Amino acid sequence: MITIPRAVLFFGLAGLIPFFAAPVLTLLFPDFRWQWNEALLSWSAIILSFLGGARWGAAVQAGPAPARLIGLAMLPSIGGWFILLMPANTRAAQFIAFAVALLLMLAWDWRGRGLPGWYRALRLPLTAGAAVALGWQALLQG
Repeated sequence: MITIPRAVLFFGLAGLIPFFAAPVLTLLFPDFRWQWNEALLSWSAIILSFLGGARWGAAVQAGPAPARLIGLAMLPSIGGWFILLMPANTRAAQFIAFAVALLLMLAWDWRGRGLPGWYRALRLPLTAGAAVALGWQALLQG
């Protein structure tokens, strides 16, 4: 049985709060949907960048990291930035794009080396939760 460190599990689950806050607040206060959208898009880009940073950190911790791996670890940050640059009239597509990007990161992390054994067990429910929340917010766009 894989045991996820308690602090990591706690803060990981806490990281889902902004993902689910946006659709809940959109339902409660629809007049402020634009604000909840912006908050969720920003949070998604931050988390995507964080996950890329985790891959970067794992690569450099193991010794001299190949430039290719360091470059790949930068792609989530760059991808998140490009998703944020999409036009405002494509909000639903932005949420779906972030969900897809998070799922792609999960696939990479699932196959990846250099990460603790519990990392996969943590990433699966966190990515699933984030993707559900992003899909929910996309549906709320009308």
